[in-house]
Order: sequence, then structure tokens, then C-alpha cells
Amino acid sequence: MITGFIGFIKGLFEERKVIFDLAKNDFKAKYTNSLLGIAWAFMLPLTVILVLWFVFQVGFRSMPVDDVPFILWYIPAFLSWNFFSDAFGSASGCIFDYYYLVKNMKFRVSSLPVVKIISSSFVHFFFIIFIFVIYAIYGRWPSIYNFQIIYYYFCTIILLLGVTWLMSALAVFSKDILNIISLIVQVGFWATPIVWDPGSMPPIVQAVVKINPMYYICVGYRESFCGETWFWNHPVQTVYFWVFALSQLVLGAYVFHKLRPQFADML
Repeated sequence: MITGFIGFIKGLFEERKVIFDLAKNDFKAKYTNSLLGIAWAFMLPLTVILVLWFVFQVGFRSMPVDDVPFILWYIPAFLSWNFFSDAFGSASGCIFDYYYLVKNMKFRVSSLPVVKIISSSFVHFFFIIFIFVIYAIYGRWPSIYNFQIIYYYFCTIILLLGVTWLMSALAVFSKDILNIISLIVQVGFWATPIVWDPGSMPPIVQAVVKINPMYYICVGYRESFCGETWFWNHPVQTVYFWVFALSQLVLGAYVFHKLRPQFADML
């Protein structure tokens, strides 16, 4: 298993140009048939940000959290979740989108989820810059803690690889998996501390919420911008996340490898 995974990473590096070109084409293809084109990739998340800001800060009059204005507090967590949910949904259906490559025995099919993840990353990188702009408008300038977003982005990639290998392989045999993923994304948004403060919840609720691996990532993105806490200051949560993510990575790789020979027949 370890040898196979090392071979996979080596293969990704060797085929990096092909993968990157596929990711660029995938990003463009999502919006080529719409009037505003690629602009939709940025307009949709911006619209959700504005709606949630209006509902919670203007409508519910949400107070600053830990002396941080609500919009600055929730944007980093929301954008980390937006990246995860977009990549999770699209990468889980990647076998159907690239069925013609699946039937090409020379193509490394296991790299298809990576193509989708990179495609979603283009929008995510734009919104990381957007976060810095919003913070600057509020008079908050970059700090050394911002470098943690590189670590938390890497955490998201590892988590996504595991779950999308698993789900994309299972989806070939039952398209109900894609509907289950949509349900997970909808419920997961409200089960993750994006628009609510986990510190205001009873300890038992906090313990349950922390089981969700995206808790670690969303809170980590938030602390990278509006906190002064390094990820190693959460040793228990860090160990739990990596045990979960690496276990999921091994499971996803195993299932994908076992089911891969049957993909062409099922499509």
C-alpha cells in the first residue's frame, strides 16, 4: 500500500502538466455555456457571503466574536468550507465527467479527483486574496499567523483525496452516492462552526461537533486570520484530524484500487 501510494505521488509529479491542463479546462468548462462565463465562479460565493452577512449581522444583529467583527470572523471559515464542498461534490462525480479517459488504459484514473480539486482551488486562491482585502478594509493587516493557511489548505487536500477516492469509486456502482454527498454538504454546513461560535455551546455539544474533521480546518482558517493561535496549540484535535484523514486516505485508495478494473464496464 505504501509503495503504491509513493508511486501514485510520483506519477502525479510526472504527469503534472497534463493534470494542470485538465484542471484549467475543467474550470473553464463549468461556465462556458453561461452568459457571464467564469464570473459565476466568483459571484456565487460572494452572493452567499453577502446574504449570510445581511442575515446574521444586519437581521439578527450578531455581535462581534472575541472582539472581531462578525463578517471578518465568519468569512475565513465559510470560504474553507466552500472550497471543500465544491471540490467534494465535483471530484466525487469525476469518473462520469471523464468516462472517455477511464476507458483509456494508459491514463492514471486515480488522478481524476486531483484534477477536480485543483480546478476548485483556482477559485479558492482568489478568495484567499479577497480575505486579505476585506481585512485590510477593516484596518487589519497581514500577520505571521496567516502562513498557517498553507498548512490548513494541505489538510483539506489530504482529506479531500481520501473521501473523493472512496466516493467517486462507489458512485460508479450507485449514483445515489452523489445524492448522499449533496445531503452531507447541506447538513455539514450547519453542523460545522461557520456562522455560529462553538465556544458558546455546552461542552458535550462541542465534543460531538469536533468529530467532524472540517471543524479542525474551518476553525484553523479562522484562527489564521483573526486569532493568534498556532495549530500545534491544539495537539489533541491535530492528532485526531490526522489519524482520521490518513485512515480515510488509506481506505479511499484501497477501495478505488480494488474497484478500478470494473469502472469501464459500469459506465
